[in-house]
Amino acid sequence: MSAEQRREYDTLGFCRLPGLIPPPVLERLRKFFEPMLVADTVPGKAIADAPDGKVVTNIDQLLSWGDPAVLELLAVPEIMNVASAICGDNLFSVQEFAVIKHRGDATPVLWHQDMVHGRSAPALSMGLYLDDADAGEGALRFVPGSHLRSEPIDQLARMPAVEVPAKAGDVIIHDMMTAHSSEPMEGNSLRRVIYLVFLSTELVLGEDLYPREFVENRRRLLFAARRYRRETFPAAGCFKPRQREPNARDRKRPAHDIMAEVHMTETRLRPSNYCFERIPANLG
Repeated sequence: MSAEQRREYDTLGFCRLPGLIPPPVLERLRKFFEPMLVADTVPGKAIADAPDGKVVTNIDQLLSWGDPAVLELLAVPEIMNVASAICGDNLFSVQEFAVIKHRGDATPVLWHQDMVHGRSAPALSMGLYLDDADAGEGALRFVPGSHLRSEPIDQLARMPAVEVPAKAGDVIIHDMMTAHSSEPMEGNSLRRVIYLVFLSTELVLGEDLYPREFVENRRRLLFAARRYRRETFPAAGCFKPRQREPNARDRKRPAHDIMAEVHMTETRLRPSNYCFERIPANLG
C-alpha cells in the first residue's frame, strides 16, 4: 500500500488496490467456490431467483465450511500487511463472508454502513475480487468522505457517489463507516467477492463492542492461518502476527478443528446500518 493509496483511503474512506491477490491464491479461492455455488437451502447461504434458476447470492461464515482456502488469506502478506497498516498490530478478523452476483438476479446492495462505531480506532472492510466488476454493471459505489460525517445513512445515500470498478485479483478496501451500495449486475455472468472484516482490539474493548472472550477466540485464526500456509505452501511468503498467541494448545491441532471451534463459539455480530429506501446513486 503506497503512501498515495493510504492518503486516498484516509481522505475518501475507500481505495482500490490493483492485483493485490497473488495468482496462486486467487486460483485456490476460485476452486473453493465451485461446490459453494450449488443453490441448496442450507444455513449460511442466501438464495435468489435468476433467469437460469435459483442462485447463491451470499455465503456467511466462510471459515465454517471446512475448506482452509479462505483461512489462508489471514497469512498472505500482501493482504495482511494492508490490514495491519490500517488497524495496527492488535488486529483480528471479525467476519469472513462472500457476496455473489449473477446476471439478472435483481439483487441490489442497498446503501449502508458496515458498522457504526465511535471512531476511536480504525475498522476495515476488505473486498477481494475473484471476478471483474465493470463500470456501469453494478460495481460498488461509495460516498467519498462519508466515514468522517455524522449524517444519518438516508442522507448520506443522497450525496454524490463514486463508482469503483475492479478486475479479478484486485482488492477494494473501505472504512466500515463509509456509505456504499451497488446495483444488480446485468453484464458479466458471475461476480464473486470475499469480504474480510478487520477490527483492532483497542476499538472493540475500548468501545465495548464485543466481549474479550470473543476477541481472544477470533485471534486464534491468525495463528492457525500462519501454520496452515507455512505447512502447505512452504515456499510462499507468510505474514507473522505481532501479538501474543491466545491459545498455545492450538499449535498441535489441525486448522480445520480450530476453524470449527472458533465458529462454534461465535457471538452475535453488530448489525450494519442500512437505508431501506432504494436511492439511485448521484454519481459525481
